[in-house]
Amino acid sequence: MSDIDYLIKQLNLLIGFLDVSDEEVYNQIKKHDRFNVGLTIEQLYENDFDNYRNHITTSALLLGFSHFEDYLTKCIIKYLSNNPDKNDIKVSLKTIREQGDNLILLVAVEQAKRLTFSEKIKFIEKNMKGLTASIITEIKFVNDVRNCLMHNNGLADNRLNPKYSVGQKILLSSGEVNGFGLKARELADQILDNI
Repeated sequence: MSDIDYLIKQLNLLIGFLDVSDEEVYNQIKKHDRFNVGLTIEQLYENDFDNYRNHITTSALLLGFSHFEDYLTKCIIKYLSNNPDKNDIKVSLKTIREQGDNLILLVAVEQAKRLTFSEKIKFIEKNMKGLTASIITEIKFVNDVRNCLMHNNGLADNRLNPKYSVGQKILLSSGEVNGFGLKARELADQILDNI
């Protein structure tokens, strides 16, 4: 299975996960205590469907984002393997002697794995042609949302203005998360055309 096929498959699986965030599903399962923790689903989510839905949608976003970032890493490795002059990693003579023909792949992997997500996007923007600027802008916004979910307790910071106020809880609908997935698919195709 190719890298893009794997990414698409994973993003498609998340659509089913997002379906569980529907209020009809919540109403069907809210009385369940499957794992016998002494609290029903409704009690766990404090009788708040929006809390339940947001837990699922943010989880789907984070998982989908992880798959997308992994895809970017693999694409950058391929790009750097095909264009070793674009690699900034410095290696010792000892490494050159030890790695021989494997050196190009070794340093491609090393550089790609060192890059943060933002640096991966900058690398792609700099080195690849035909990318849709509006999609890249949206992907950068999703990265900011992801960072707030992961590192700011799900509260917006100033990077998310004007969509969210500073300190506002980030609430995502299943449609928004699916929309982000569609943008990721489109950018993934455009990147593939550059490798």
